[in-house]
Amino acid sequence: MNAVYSAQQGLSSPAATRPAELLRRRPERVTCTLPWVLRQRLEQRALEEGRSLSGLIAYILERSSD
Repeated sequence: MNAVYSAQQGLSSPAATRPAELLRRRPERVTCTLPWVLRQRLEQRALEEGRSLSGLIAYILERSSD
């Protein structure tokens, strides 16, 4: 599904987004619950790659959406 949710605008297609709206987009915080073992594995990988935990998770999610 290729849609962006904004509390102010509802569900919209990226193709319908105007260029001015793209300039106003900012990262948004998302909260999720992970199993303890998975968090430990992610933290270890982030340390090995020199990334923050949130940076690693964002990278993994971006790669999975391709």
